[in-house]
Amino acid sequence: MIAVSMILGMTLFYVAFITYTVLVIGVGFWSSRKASRSDEEYFLAGRSLGPWVASLSASASSESGWVTLGLVGFAFADGVAAYWILPGCLLGFLFNWFVLAGKLRESSGQLGAVTIPDYLAIRFRERLPIIRLMSVVVILIAMMLYCAAQFAAAGKAFHASFDGMEYQWGVLLGAGIVLVYVTLGGFRAACWTDFLQGLLMVGVLVIFPIWLLMNGTGIDAIHAGLAKGGEELVTFWPKLTGPALFGFLIGSGALGVNFGYPGQPHVLVRFMALRDRREAFIGGIISFVWGFLVLSGAVTIGLIARAFAEEGAPWAQEMLDTSGGGEYALLATARALVPPMLGGLILAAVLSAICSTADSQLVVASSAAANDVYARLIDKRRRLSHAIVNRVTILLMGVVAVLLVIDQEVNVYQYVLEYGWAILGASFGPQVILAAFWNRATAAGCIAGMAAGFLTALFWKLYFSEQTGIYNLPLAFVVAIVLNVVVSLLTKAPEQPHGAPSSAKGVSSGHV
Repeated sequence: MIAVSMILGMTLFYVAFITYTVLVIGVGFWSSRKASRSDEEYFLAGRSLGPWVASLSASASSESGWVTLGLVGFAFADGVAAYWILPGCLLGFLFNWFVLAGKLRESSGQLGAVTIPDYLAIRFRERLPIIRLMSVVVILIAMMLYCAAQFAAAGKAFHASFDGMEYQWGVLLGAGIVLVYVTLGGFRAACWTDFLQGLLMVGVLVIFPIWLLMNGTGIDAIHAGLAKGGEELVTFWPKLTGPALFGFLIGSGALGVNFGYPGQPHVLVRFMALRDRREAFIGGIISFVWGFLVLSGAVTIGLIARAFAEEGAPWAQEMLDTSGGGEYALLATARALVPPMLGGLILAAVLSAICSTADSQLVVASSAAANDVYARLIDKRRRLSHAIVNRVTILLMGVVAVLLVIDQEVNVYQYVLEYGWAILGASFGPQVILAAFWNRATAAGCIAGMAAGFLTALFWKLYFSEQTGIYNLPLAFVVAIVLNVVVSLLTKAPEQPHGAPSSAKGVSSGHV
């Protein structure tokens, strides 16, 4: 009887996972019917996204396996102080949607820009393609690292969920699922699958911790379990005050993570694809609520898993004995405590977080290569469909990203925040903000700021991050924006900035 029950349980687990996989690939096939109509359709879904699809796809693509594996693991390791990540992330959500999104939709539509490099190059009327090429190089490098972290997360997820599946095969399977539907459907496929994945993520990360709390794991029991691991696990406020506390929160990344949100091309492109700028207000409300629920749910699950480990649960104690083992906490808790059908949905939610970011990164990076290099500089006569070039680039990038992590398990939390997120945030955030809101910004300032942000983020991570314990993103962001402003003021002011704040006349609110 027990054997029959186990077989039935695993069958339900596989059914839930396979249903999810078939659904996202099906969306890719559906999207492929529209994706070939035009470059704007392939790159921006015809600028037709409503607030629900735009907000959930932008949110899901920004939070990634970093939340379902990395943030859960961070909470498992650091305790209740992990909740400090919420204000940092939510501030980024608010700035992006209520300050930047509407302006970027309006100005990018006026300029006819379909990618972030496109937007910056046209906005500054550059004669030589320096901004365009620099942007593409930064995107390709950062997105490759970022996407590699997602495939590593997929490898960990499959390894933890399927007995006998090695990490390497999990990497290949996760990459394969993403590459199939993104190659077929392009940006539209990424948006619709991210929308569905965002719904699944919020459902699981809200329902699962509530289910755990209602089934014998109360708040008092969690606190008692955490306390056995040491006072630091139940200490929310750092033992600092005033400027020292603020400096700690920024430097450690708790609040510093918010500097990255305005510089993520795979998020910004959703704003460019909105039907009109008025959708940004509704999208911002949806995105903020989604972010609060998902992030708080992920931290809570990590705390529950750590409490079980401190209470002696064998399945949880294994994670204490393994470096970075906390990143398995969500899946390990699901396998140990929930019915198989729900376990399959939880695996699907983990993969949703991974896929929703990896697909968006591949689309944005390949769009930059196909549109900003091939279409604008090489094949201006359109001898070859740019969508075809885009798809080939996606496949090549996917292969390289897999090769980066196939032989080693990386710490997803650190790999995402300190490489992909930080490099993109510092390289593009200051430049996009100044391009959108400051008339005096110049091409030279943009070039200087982008170079400074990229190099500071990269070199600080490689040579100073470990020694100082200071997160590279806030420092790199400040260096980039200061240098951009200084160089812009030292160079000739643009006579009539193309698409600058004062010259933006608005854009049609219908489909472009």
